Amino acid sequence: MKKGNYILDEKLLGVSHNLFGSNNISEGQEFLLLITSLNDLELKALNYKGIRYFQKCFENEDLSLCHYDSIIHPEDYPLFLHFLNNCEDLEVGEERETTVRIKSPFGTWKKFIFKNRLYTGFKDSEEKYVLSLVKASDPYKHTFRKNTSSNLETEKSLQESLNRYRVLINSLDSGYSVIEVIFDLNKKALDYLLVEINPTFEKHVHLNHTLGKTMKELSQDHGEKWFQTYGDIVFTGEPVRFEKYAEDLETWFDIYAFPIGSSKSRRVAILCSDITDRKEAEENLRKANENLENQVRKRTKELKEKSDLLQMVFDTVTQGIFLLKPVFGENRDIIDFTYVRVNKKVKRYYGRVDLVGKSFLKFNPQATRTGAFEIFKQTMISGESKDFEVCFNRNGRDNWFKISTTRQKGMLVNSLENITQKKRRARNLKDTMRFKKQLINTSPDIILIFNLYQEKVRFMNRDFASNPQLTKEKIIGMPLLDIIPMLHPQDREKALEFHTKLLQASDKDVYEIEFRLKGAEGNWNYYNARAKVFMRNKKGNPYEYIILMRNIQQHKKTQQDLMEAEKLSIKGEIARTLAHELRNPLASIGMSADIVNKKLEESEKKDLGTYINIIKRSTSTLNGLVTDLLTTSNYSPPVLNKCCIATTLNKALTQAKDRIYLTGIKVEKYYKGHYYINADKEKLKIALLNIIVNASEAMTPNEGVLTLRIEQSDENHYKLYITDNGCGMEKDQIKRLFESFYTNKIGGMGVGLSSVKNIIQEHNASIEVESEPNVGTTFILTFPVYKPHRGK
Repeated sequence: MKKGNYILDEKLLGVSHNLFGSNNISEGQEFLLLITSLNDLELKALNYKGIRYFQKCFENEDLSLCHYDSIIHPEDYPLFLHFLNNCEDLEVGEERETTVRIKSPFGTWKKFIFKNRLYTGFKDSEEKYVLSLVKASDPYKHTFRKNTSSNLETEKSLQESLNRYRVLINSLDSGYSVIEVIFDLNKKALDYLLVEINPTFEKHVHLNHTLGKTMKELSQDHGEKWFQTYGDIVFTGEPVRFEKYAEDLETWFDIYAFPIGSSKSRRVAILCSDITDRKEAEENLRKANENLENQVRKRTKELKEKSDLLQMVFDTVTQGIFLLKPVFGENRDIIDFTYVRVNKKVKRYYGRVDLVGKSFLKFNPQATRTGAFEIFKQTMISGESKDFEVCFNRNGRDNWFKISTTRQKGMLVNSLENITQKKRRARNLKDTMRFKKQLINTSPDIILIFNLYQEKVRFMNRDFASNPQLTKEKIIGMPLLDIIPMLHPQDREKALEFHTKLLQASDKDVYEIEFRLKGAEGNWNYYNARAKVFMRNKKGNPYEYIILMRNIQQHKKTQQDLMEAEKLSIKGEIARTLAHELRNPLASIGMSADIVNKKLEESEKKDLGTYINIIKRSTSTLNGLVTDLLTTSNYSPPVLNKCCIATTLNKALTQAKDRIYLTGIKVEKYYKGHYYINADKEKLKIALLNIIVNASEAMTPNEGVLTLRIEQSDENHYKLYITDNGCGMEKDQIKRLFESFYTNKIGGMGVGLSSVKNIIQEHNASIEVESEPNVGTTFILTFPVYKPHRGK
């Protein structure tokens, strides 16, 4: 077979995007990269391959000792210097090459081709530099001496792998590049050369004609930190993921950089995405939050200033204080009180009359009518302190007083405060309070005030629209322990932490949380809540906090729809790639089976005919699946019609019968008759076949038992159980089982069970998994029973 049969298919790969214009992946193109000053003809910088090469040549870590006269063969050295001097006349973009002998690590002289061009990466430098790409003139001298069948097969396998690599890289939405990091003689990274890019790379970095150029030649203001990061990857071999702003490109990047190539010629592969729009959105959100926090802080400061002012007023007001001693009658009834002591404020109320020893009722004849005397009597008898207000008419004007009375050592200690002005202000504030109430009731947010002493909701401005059962009448007075169970189980611990933070919060702290609350139809609705301390006690501890809640379910749904659309796009692209890659091998398998069948003797056909037929049927089945895969990668909604689960399950078993036969699996069925549902027969068959194939792969050959059971769980639902006695799964594997691109199979893509879940959900059905390691796994599919539309 001719070697030319293994040339890579250019149509499949697309345009070549590597430095050498070949179809080999970059790590196969090893070379020395050298930067030389044309002023003193000294080596100034080199790549990692050069560092390793020359360190081994001279067994010396100090690269500054490596000069061209010690590297290049003495006979070639004058020619090489002449060649370097002539490079001063090179135009930008022009290249010149020569061949010289360089000392190898083994002490021998090896021919290398120097391909030189001017290097303009040193900023503000008056010197001229030349960049040399140095490759062995005969790199494959000892490779595949004989064109043996084994070597050709190996080369074919390699080329097919390279094919898949190129298709995958060129189909990425992210920018992909492979770089050769350039170091100075002290092994400090100072630049890098772009040796391979995919078609979207230049779109993400906003640069043109980048291939074969160094970053400093493209942008001399590129930050040194970028070079240092990639240089560390080369020496440590550890990948790095980070987000960073490139000032020279005015772009934010999401970078994943990882080592690629051999340990002797290590390069860095980079996946980059332009995330400037996302970062700008985050910055705008941060500024919006900062603005809101400033407003909250400003309002908090205003409230504190008002509170301080009110406290100062209270501290400077001198209340009237007077002590009363009871006067008892013949029946030991309290018939009056006498003043024992009064302060100046009280004397001022009574025209500076000396009240000590005088009758209380004599100076306060209205006390009986207003009930003040009766309250004094009850406090004296029971010892229970009282606060009350009374109104006295003096000089034709009503005067309001607030009185606090308490029993102490057989006397009443009373404080008196004239609150006439407060009463008048209260009437003026009534309209203001009405306005505030209207403001609260018309707010788009649900407002709650939670009392920490009672651990209950004290105030709520409106009902929950998402669940009419959660009225404010029901919520007000509800304890915290009754509220927590109303939240989604996964959000309860987070809500308790939110509550605990507010117990320790300062007046400036504003805490935020997202949680899910059950809706009217049993679904979970997302809410955003912001909270801060509302009131404090005299010791400064919070005893009430206020919460503003807003329903963000629609916002969450929009985010989820965008994520699902992106996943479907990626899965469709991978499905089309896999389908195209599978067609050629399947055709080869089918033709090989036909040829083997024709060459077999009749006696051999009796023994091998069954297996050849299995190969043919399997090839035909796989071709059909490839066609389905290409069709389903272009998503179309399912067409639901009346369908029997049992019939569709039997069809899926028929397609899997060869696999079941070859692995010696026993199938046990526990269903009879018809079980009608609304379904797309072909899509449902694909989902069931996928589960059956996964079950067969999980079981030990000739020991597996596949159990299929269908039963009606209730009036409106059928349940299908698919059980195997295979290896089973751990809990963390079950949680990720239906994620896109998650798989435990070697070489698997992780799209099978993700597609199964999508198909089942499109049928308004559900899928659950129960599994135990080394015991087995059961898939439980629940379908609504078919019910004909009215009029049919």
